Amino acid sequence: MKRSTEEISKALEAFPKMDLEDIRNFFGAAVPSRVCKRDFVEQLGAFIVDRPAEWLGRMPERDLHLLSTLVKAGPDVPVEVDYPDYPSVLETVRLLSSDNSDPEIQRLWISKELYDVVAPHLADALEAGEKDGSFELDRAILGYLNLYGALPAAHMRVVMQDYWEYTGRGRYRDFLRRFEEAPAAKLCRYIIDGEEYFVAPGISDPESLVLRQEENAEKIDDFPAYSVQEVLEAGSEAPFFTFRLGSPQGQALLGLLHDLGYNDAESRRDAHDIWMTSQMVEEGDTTEAIFASVNRVQDEIESFDFYNEAMQVIADYANILPKWLLMGHCPDEVHMMKVVLRSDSGQLERIVKENPTMGLFVPAAPLYAPCPCGSGLSYKFCHGKYMN
Repeated sequence: MKRSTEEISKALEAFPKMDLEDIRNFFGAAVPSRVCKRDFVEQLGAFIVDRPAEWLGRMPERDLHLLSTLVKAGPDVPVEVDYPDYPSVLETVRLLSSDNSDPEIQRLWISKELYDVVAPHLADALEAGEKDGSFELDRAILGYLNLYGALPAAHMRVVMQDYWEYTGRGRYRDFLRRFEEAPAAKLCRYIIDGEEYFVAPGISDPESLVLRQEENAEKIDDFPAYSVQEVLEAGSEAPFFTFRLGSPQGQALLGLLHDLGYNDAESRRDAHDIWMTSQMVEEGDTTEAIFASVNRVQDEIESFDFYNEAMQVIADYANILPKWLLMGHCPDEVHMMKVVLRSDSGQLERIVKENPTMGLFVPAAPLYAPCPCGSGLSYKFCHGKYMN
């Protein structure tokens, strides 16, 4: 195992001492702070190699499933995965190798050294996480944060009490201790303006989100209530979360994506992207990215009417999803920040019907630039007017 320790320590050497202490705390290693960086790295690397069962038990469910996929592929064998909204812990601490040269597909693999360390213990860690409730606890934490975006720590502990009552597991004091030590709680905890918050993992600027939530709090009621079942739905399948796919709007979306040729996994990923992409869209913002599922296969859509229907299905689904800027409310509930399709399509429809070779689907352009379709109109008054 000496070579494994050397390889893992080499990956850790790139981190400053402060980051190494955070890694130590997350992995649960008993490495003293008052040693030089070189000794710190050696001791932390030795812990990772010698005690995998211990630190694997502290990993998020998402990391363990990712490890399982890479272990099944074998050491040093790249596996193609979709880019997530946020990296795994093991990617962040550079224990996994990656190739990000392709903007569409990420390639990940596990080194022979780490493979030898984790492979014998991975199945036990996955089984334990399900049996002892650790995975479900993380799903609940992530679910609340995916629904609300950001929550003050005091409010987070209040909603987690609802989950504790739902599970009926042990004393509340013991549950709170488990909550504080849960991987998702550790990863999503922030200090913003001197106050403790928990923030959804896909949010890159927590301070800005909290500020904008406070601005909108004057216009809407407090955080809405969600059932524990809804919370667990919103926190499952990390990192590609989905919500309300069982609703009429969600079923219509899945039916549309199937008609467009997407398989089940691709459909769930696109549903996730619609939710995440629509989060920060406000009135006046472009909503083009929300409709990527349609634009991606634009050359295969022949009917103008079907295109309009498809866009409306996606807009309807986006408008029933909780928005972080609305403190977890849905646009349809509070009539704010809705994705709306413009209906004044007569001029564009006439152009398309008179000259089908121009095509309905064009790339985005500056609002007042000539529309790429060749109509002679500005993009704002041609293809661009379908997006608010």
